[in-house]
Amino acid sequence: MTAGSGSSTGPSPSKLPVHATIPVIFGVAFATGFSGAVVPGSLLAVVVRETMRFGWPAGPVMMIGHSLLELIAIILLVTGIIRIARSPVIRGMIGVVGAAVLLYFAHQTLIISGETGVEALRQEAHGWLGLIWLGALMSMANPYWWLWWATIGMAHSHWALGRGRLGAGTYFTGHILSDILWYSAVSIALGTGRNLLSPDVMRVIYLGCAGFLIVLGIIFGVAGFRTLRRWRHRSS
Repeated sequence: MTAGSGSSTGPSPSKLPVHATIPVIFGVAFATGFSGAVVPGSLLAVVVRETMRFGWPAGPVMMIGHSLLELIAIILLVTGIIRIARSPVIRGMIGVVGAAVLLYFAHQTLIISGETGVEALRQEAHGWLGLIWLGALMSMANPYWWLWWATIGMAHSHWALGRGRLGAGTYFTGHILSDILWYSAVSIALGTGRNLLSPDVMRVIYLGCAGFLIVLGIIFGVAGFRTLRRWRHRSS
């Protein structure tokens, strides 16, 4: 789940199919995950940026980190730990910290020149471990990722657990497969034509990614500060 907005994605718990067969669990997980993946967010912006630097493998490699994070999320759901993301103070802090992370990456993207980008395209790709970490970090920086898993994700996971570990594993497989397919498609589509890009075009792409990250950072930061302010009002 990589939705870039605060809108809830996927069927509500009351609308989930009564008969949780394995194919149904997979279908619900895949459809829910895909509807969230296609919503533009911080992860998409960074996948685009890294594809311009490393080529089409950037998207699939970043999805390794994202997949590991979502696997941890499901484990935390089973233990109940991730429920703390419902707390206003936790949500506010995640929003503020996430905003700072996004603004930092926006700055790092802004200082990349078109010539630097083109030169990077001609070199061997390095730093795959960094891309894996980046895939997880961009998901953690999104406060709506935490909120989704603490609400809809929790309900869906417990529904899938009605079929035991096989149900939970099927849900995770269907959910993460949607992210892998979408971001791999985006990365491949961009990466196969990167050698045709001029320094000016590269610069425009980097500026677009940076601008998008700045907008998201401001949205997350404002939402985080407002949440903390409301929490402070109620507690005082």
